[in-house]
Amino acid sequence: MQRSAFVVEELLGLLPALDELEVLRLRLIGAAAPDPRRIWDSSSAYATIDKRVLSPTDVERSLAEADEALRQYVASLHDRLRPLFRSFFEGDLDSVARHLVSLGEHHEALGRARSARKCYDAAMRVALPLVDKGAQVLALRRIGRVALSLGDLQEAALHYERSAELARDSGDLHGEVVARTGGGNVLVWQGSWREAETYYRDALVRAESAADGMLTIERGHLYNNLGNVATRLERIDEAEEWFRRALAVWNEHPSPGDLGVCLHNLGHLRLEQGRAAEAAATYQRAIELEVPPTLRVAIAVDLAQLRLKEGHLTQAEDWAHVAEDHAIAAASPYLLGRMYQGRGNIARARGHADGFTLYEKALEIARGKGYPFLEAETLSDYAELRLQTGEVEEAQAYLERARDIFKEIGAVQDCARAEASLARLASQHAALAGTRD
Repeated sequence: MQRSAFVVEELLGLLPALDELEVLRLRLIGAAAPDPRRIWDSSSAYATIDKRVLSPTDVERSLAEADEALRQYVASLHDRLRPLFRSFFEGDLDSVARHLVSLGEHHEALGRARSARKCYDAAMRVALPLVDKGAQVLALRRIGRVALSLGDLQEAALHYERSAELARDSGDLHGEVVARTGGGNVLVWQGSWREAETYYRDALVRAESAADGMLTIERGHLYNNLGNVATRLERIDEAEEWFRRALAVWNEHPSPGDLGVCLHNLGHLRLEQGRAAEAAATYQRAIELEVPPTLRVAIAVDLAQLRLKEGHLTQAEDWAHVAEDHAIAAASPYLLGRMYQGRGNIARARGHADGFTLYEKALEIARGKGYPFLEAETLSDYAELRLQTGEVEEAQAYLERARDIFKEIGAVQDCARAEASLARLASQHAALAGTRD
């Protein structure tokens, strides 16, 4: 009897590991639907995309869509190379470098971070000998942004710092402000809140030295970031003031993405203030804006965790699935991994050991695609689930690996948290051993 539905896992297993087939893989994942045969199976609550199913018609449609997407991509790639070659023939190497940066930005928008990095590296090679350092300042900054998105925090910090120094030496105030803001963002990812605040304040001083009406958007970004850092440092009144200033900028200069970031961070502040209902409303307002997929998934996960803390388990699961839908629609492996980490945390909070499948999927994605920060965070969270199920040795091994990764990428505060968790685990183990004696 011919089957009418096929599991994603087995279909993807048929495909060779060719980069050219990555678009097809993502299209198949996006077209798949939950298996109706397992709808009442309790384990289906923790089924990952691998367990979704497609019909032969779905596969044919995905093939056609992937074929068209690749054709459009190649055509767009060649179209973007034409002005690059024209600039080269005219001897304008600065324009060549900037065209390569633009090509990298195009790849970033498509979710092709590693391809973007190759474009930025090419831009650096062209820009390096030029007297005008503007293109080099920009390329360095873009390399920092890609490295940050991939979780390579030390490399991101290095490139942002080089960009800031070169911009300062070149008298490029805008480039220096943006690069120092990027350096602060890296420190936030590393959990170094006070150091990040120093970077942001330094960048703000420089931004405020610009002529009236200049660098307003850059100041808005810094207000967003300083509000976030002040919240982390529990300086609540100060955070409130930074967000007030940020919202004033986005009211005057509408930018849905920047407003979404501001509201997302403001939601965190409301939680710190114990104003959960206002936090939920602020998150809801943010997710309804035209924001990037990365932010949309993060907000949905935060809403899920908030509902979980309030005891609204069904709503928590609903928001977790919203996060999953957005991650799948974005066709981003990173977002899928981040979403499964968040869903794993929800399963753990509910005391459901079956949630280990979500952590395992997040780890598979993080390791397969090279996202070390995501891998380490997932391992830390997974260790807590292992402890709940009494698997102490596994929890210790996960924490030790997480600590090592955090150390390798320079995530100082996360490394310290992993060390503290290991110390508590050792103390509990010793106490248990003493009781047995």
